[in-house]
Amino acid sequence: MAKKSPLQQVRDEFGSKAELAEKVVSFLDAPEGEDAADFKHRIETMSNAKLLRLYRSNERINKEYGSKAELVEKITKARFAGGNADYQAKLSGFTMPKLLDIAKRFKV
Repeated sequence: MAKKSPLQQVRDEFGSKAELAEKVVSFLDAPEGEDAADFKHRIETMSNAKLLRLYRSNERINKEYGSKAELVEKITKARFAGGNADYQAKLSGFTMPKLLDIAKRFKV
């Protein structure tokens, strides 16, 4: 059987793109200086594939690491044995998919 398209996956798992966008908005933080309504609109107009990637990244981080902050801490400890506050602050601003890529690189 052929792989389902992102649209089909969204409809099967969440019912509609709007419902998936609501779930993604709930765990993402709006960037500083961006209005909450503008941020929500930007998320709602993302592609289905991007929304699925963000949602699945969040689920994986919560399941395997507990939270984004815990993942950032583990990556920092893997890279710097004594820790590094500046590096940790920089990692905190990264997207969840990017953090998962970094964790894979450092085998965290």
